[in-house]
Amino acid sequence: MRLRGSIAVVLLLLSALLAGADDDPRKAAESFGRALTTANPRSLRPLLPGKGKVRLELDRLGPQNGWYGGSQVEAIFGDFLAEGTVSSFEILRVDGDDRCYGLVRGRAILTDRGGRPARVVVHLSFELETERWVLREIKETAE
Repeated sequence: MRLRGSIAVVLLLLSALLAGADDDPRKAAESFGRALTTANPRSLRPLLPGKGKVRLELDRLGPQNGWYGGSQVEAIFGDFLAEGTVSSFEILRVDGDDRCYGLVRGRAILTDRGGRPARVVVHLSFELETERWVLREIKETAE
């Protein structure tokens, strides 16, 4: 009887954790936006993959195009934030299956390295890696 009670408690806790996983890509995207708006590229570390690379297609936030390791992505955004700013980041849409991948579209209002203001759409692709959502692609398009 005691074993059944313990199993029931574990199942309840597990289901509570999984129920909260529905908005994990959104939370990860919010963390991404907060890292940019607070000019703290180190805040990106929990979002960067331990294995594999991140595909970047950046114009105003870069320019960078290609596949980069996590520390490279952090350095790229650090370089941008040393000269440019992101004044706001808002999430426009979240898609995905909430179990393996999430796709987020957001809007950033920024001043690029040349001092020019811009509004860009940022497409973020997330993948679940060892119980955390990591970036696999960051793509920027004009609004």
